[in-house]
Amino acid sequence: MSPTSLIDTHALACFVTIAEADSLTDAAGRLNVTQSAVSQTLKQLETLLGTPLVVRRTRPLRLTAAGLVLKQQADTIIGDLRRLTHSVRDAADQGLTQCRLGLVTSCSEVFGSRLIARLDNRIEQLTLRSGLTPAMIQSFLNREVDIVVSNDPLDDIEGLERHCLFRDPLLLAVPADWPLDTQRSPREMVAELAGRHPLIRYGRNTHIGAMTEVALRRMGILTQVRYETDDTHTLMNFVRDGHSWGIISALCLAQASPLDARIRIQPLDDNRHARQLHLLARAEELGNIPAEIAHHVRELMSGSVLQDLQQSAPWLREDTLALD
Repeated sequence: MSPTSLIDTHALACFVTIAEADSLTDAAGRLNVTQSAVSQTLKQLETLLGTPLVVRRTRPLRLTAAGLVLKQQADTIIGDLRRLTHSVRDAADQGLTQCRLGLVTSCSEVFGSRLIARLDNRIEQLTLRSGLTPAMIQSFLNREVDIVVSNDPLDDIEGLERHCLFRDPLLLAVPADWPLDTQRSPREMVAELAGRHPLIRYGRNTHIGAMTEVALRRMGILTQVRYETDDTHTLMNFVRDGHSWGIISALCLAQASPLDARIRIQPLDDNRHARQLHLLARAEELGNIPAEIAHHVRELMSGSVLQDLQQSAPWLREDTLALD
C-alpha cells in the first residue's frame, strides 16, 4: 500500500473492539462477523502501518506498544466522529447511533432494563456494562464506556458534563426475629446491635464499605466485623439467616427487592450518612442523551423505585433521596 494511505474508519472501529476483547473470537462475536473477517482487518492494519499491533498468543489478548498508541488515538478519533455524527443528526432531529453505558452493579440491576426500554426509540444500539465503581470509572477514563454513573464526580477532570442524580442513604438491615427496641434512637439501636452481634459489611474496596466505616466511626460505635462481601444478595442472605446485622444503602435495598420478610430495615443515624450519585459523560460528545438518561434515572428513583423501597422502609421519602 502507499505510505500515504489512510486508515479506514471501519477498520479503526474494528481495532478498538479487538483491543477491548479477550480474543479475536470474542471481538468477532461483539461485531457480529466471522473471526476470519476480524483477522483479515487486523492483518490489513498491521500491513498498512508496518508493525504488529497485538500479541496473538496471549489470553486475554494483549496489545503491542504500537497497538497501545493506536488504541489511544483511535478512541479520540472515534469520539470526534461521534460528535460529528451527532451534530449532523441533531440538525435533522434524529437519534444517536450507539451508546456504551457503564453502571455500578446495583444501578444496573435496579435501572438497567427500565433504561433500555425508555431509550429504545432514541438509541439504535445500547451497550450496558456493570461492575464495581473503580472498574467502571477506569472503563470510562479508558473510553471503553461513553457514560458512567458514579459516586465520584471526577471534579479534577476537565471536559466532562456532570448530572446530579440522587442521594443514597445508608440503612440498617437486621434479622426480623432479633429483639430490637425501635423506640430508641438509631444510634442507640446500632450500639446495642454492635455490642451483641457481629456485623457483615461490604468490602473495603467498595464505596459502601468505606462509607460504613466512616458512619460508625462518626457515631462512636465499635463493631465486630466477622464477614465481608462485595455482593448485596450475599449480605442480605447472611442477615436473613440470622448470622449478623448489616448496613446497606437505599439503592442496594432496591437491588435486593422484593425483601424477605425475615429481614427488618431501620434508618441508620436518621439517614444522615449517604452517598451522592452522578452521571458523567464527555462534554458535547453525545448531545442531549446524557441529560435524558439522567432525567429517566431521577424519575425512576423518585417514582417506581421509591414505591418499592417504601414497602420495606416506609419512612423513606422523596426528599430523603433528593440532592440538596
